[in-house]
Amino acid sequence: MTEKTDIRDSDEKVVEIEMELLRTFTNHPFKVISDSQMIELQDSIKKYGVLNPLIVRPRKEGYYEIISGHRRKYVAERLGYKKIPVIIRMMQDHEAVVTMVDSNLQRGQITPSEKAYAYKMKYDAIKKKAGRKNRYVLYCVKRYVQI
Repeated sequence: MTEKTDIRDSDEKVVEIEMELLRTFTNHPFKVISDSQMIELQDSIKKYGVLNPLIVRPRKEGYYEIISGHRRKYVAERLGYKKIPVIIRMMQDHEAVVTMVDSNLQRGQITPSEKAYAYKMKYDAIKKKAGRKNRYVLYCVKRYVQI
């Protein structure tokens, strides 16, 4: 049997923060819609609570930007939660975009336009971080990412 390891930084902790301090990720490409998966998520949260904390990053304006967990926040809000568990992670813009896109692309109910916009956001973030010309970054993305 293999031992599970925690991938969080040692200074990261799960904390509960007030719902009113959370804001949606800027230009979040994925819509939060009430579908069958959302109903299942709502039933699960109603029965067990929020099992996976949201990933957020602090903003200088005094709120927290949701990187991962928009659907959980939406459901918890509808169920009347006042606080929700989060992991507060310090991230630069490009890191936040890549994490947000990667954490949502595994979902099954994503429209082609949402997926395309998300990949464009990720591409732009990688390009900005690399500080390289478009051709080189595009070569790297095509080589390592199935678009």
